[in-house]
Amino acid sequence: MEAWRTYTPDGRQLEVQYADGDWVAVCGGERAVRSSAHEAILAALGAGPTSIGSGESSLAAWVEEHAAQLEAEAG
Repeated sequence: MEAWRTYTPDGRQLEVQYADGDWVAVCGGERAVRSSAHEAILAALGAGPTSIGSGESSLAAWVEEHAAQLEAEAG
């Protein structure tokens, strides 16, 4: 899978890639390797900023939606 790049709702650049059975997410200098896209993204995001006005629940929903999409595309 080619690296997927986007911006989080709070404006941070996020890159996610699936390689050799692991998901690798990089955000703001944090790199996380996990068995699922959801876990890797959450770990890479860490305790950084959240969306202005919509809070962590909005960011959590965004992560869940995009992680599911990535995992489906990876097969």
